[in-house]
Amino acid sequence: MKKRIAVLMLAAVMVVLALAGCGGKKDASPVVGTWKATEVEAMGVNVKVDEYLEQMGMGDMKMEMSITDDGKFSMDMAGQQVEGTWKFSGSTLTLTAEGSDLDAEYKDGKITVDESGVKVIFEK
Repeated sequence: MKKRIAVLMLAAVMVVLALAGCGGKKDASPVVGTWKATEVEAMGVNVKVDEYLEQMGMGDMKMEMSITDDGKFSMDMAGQQVEGTWKFSGSTLTLTAEGSDLDAEYKDGKITVDESGVKVIFEK
């Protein structure tokens, strides 16, 4: 009788553990990850980031962004460090830093940030 109760208890524990494993973490947002700028577009002209930075006299700088699943982001735009929070809805990624919002577009696995007519395109 004790053996039968022990087997039933073990079975119940296994069912509980199996069900707990099914409730795993939801899929991460597609924007979560490390992004590197690959292109800059201004006045209809596309230029590779390396060329753009070289032309601007900033050849040793980088342009990248890190978006984490806890709702925070950090960005290095040619030496300018920015940190803040983000929200993603539909195809719009809203970056909030220092009290200001900047909307970016997520499309085809790329994030495009448009600031005053200059577009910076990021890829993972």
